[in-house]
Order: sequence, then C-alpha cells, then structure tokens
Amino acid sequence: MSLIEVQTSEIVKKQIGYKWRAYTGVFTSLVVIQLLGLLFSLNGSGSMGSGRTVYDVNITYYTADIVVGFTIFWGFLTAFLLTTKAYREDDFAFVTNRKTSTLSTIVFLFMICVIGALTALLSGFALKLIAYFILPGEEMLLTQGVGNVSAWLLGMFATIIIVFMFSSLGYLAGMIVQLNKMLVIVMPVVVVGLMILLSRGGFQIQVYFFEFFFEENNAWLFTLKTLSATTIFYALSVLVSNRLEVKQ
Repeated sequence: MSLIEVQTSEIVKKQIGYKWRAYTGVFTSLVVIQLLGLLFSLNGSGSMGSGRTVYDVNITYYTADIVVGFTIFWGFLTAFLLTTKAYREDDFAFVTNRKTSTLSTIVFLFMICVIGALTALLSGFALKLIAYFILPGEEMLLTQGVGNVSAWLLGMFATIIIVFMFSSLGYLAGMIVQLNKMLVIVMPVVVVGLMILLSRGGFQIQVYFFEFFFEENNAWLFTLKTLSATTIFYALSVLVSNRLEVKQ
C-alpha cells in the first residue's frame, strides 16, 4: 500500500497539461474553420438597401458574426470528438478515474473555447481590413473600431459562454453516442423529426431556443441562462459517463 496520497486536483492538472500538448489538432481545426468563416464573411454579414428615382443605395455590413457561428460549430464538434474511445483511453496513461477524466476535459474545453471566442471576435478587425483594401475608396463610407471597451468585453464574455455552452451540448451528445454507436444515426433523425413534428403543431422549438438565449437583453439573465444550461448539459454528461464506465 502506497503512503503517497494522490490528490484529485493534481491528477486533473496533469491531465489538462497532457491534453494541451497532445490535442494540438483542435487548434489547427480552429484556424481552418475560422478562415473558412472569414471567407464566407467577405460577402458581408448583412445588408440593406433603398431606392429613389435617380439613385439606389445598398449597404453591406462586415462583422465577425459568421466567424463566431463557425466557431460555435467548432466547439460543438470538438467536444463531441473528445468523447470518442480513442481520446478517452488516452487519459488512462495516468492514475485516473472517470471523474478526473471528465473534469480535465471540461476545463480543457473551457480553455480552448476562450481562445476560439477571442480569435473569432478579433477576426472582425481582419475582415474590415480586407474589405478596406478590396472595396473602392468611394464605397467605404464608415469604419468602426473597438468603440466602447466595456461593451466589447461584454461581447467577448458572451461569446465565450455561448461557445462553451455548445461545447457542453456536443460533449453530452458524444457521451450518449458512446452508449451505442447506432445512436450517431438515430439521434439526429429523432431530433430533426421532433423539430418537424413540433413545428407543424405550431411549436418551433429551434426558434424558441434561439429567442431564449440570443435575444435576451439583460446581461445577468443571459449569463444565468447560459451557465445554467451548460451546467445541466455537463451534469448529464457525467451521469452518462458513469453509465458508460459500468457498461465497459
């Protein structure tokens, strides 16, 4: 019997360090998907127009919204892939259990979500710079920088917790799929089928989901909603993970 007591915090810390060094592919995929989002953003994130007898005015907005959307998808997909058996078995190079493995993965996901959200928002400046050189000078009417720093930081925080929330949803979906490989086909069919059936009954769940989170004007309430959903998704992931450990 060893006299050395192994602390959970030390194990989690070592696993986070290992994942940070070993899973460099997540950053490569982040760069690729954000470059793809930047490419799609060159057509503008939104537009409006008006016409008169002698002239027409078309306004195109260049923002990082599309890149942020791609980053949210990246967060979901990355978390989903980290639940696969190959990634999960990497943790057992250490003295570990399902609890420390899950905790280290959640912390690692939060760290990369922070990086993804930051680079996504900063891509807005790169997009405006590209548009500045591509568009003729007479078409560039207005450019806007950071503006209010506190508003930018608030947007940064909101982006982080949104990406992290979708990563928790991806992690939960991945854990559920690990129970039975057939669920990777069945689950999307069931989700899409329910959405179609509910929409025919006048209940468009995807619209309510979007309004519930993305149209919340109160910053504190938005944070509460997002973090509560994230906590629930990760808690359910832990429960499924425990079931998976018993199954194996």
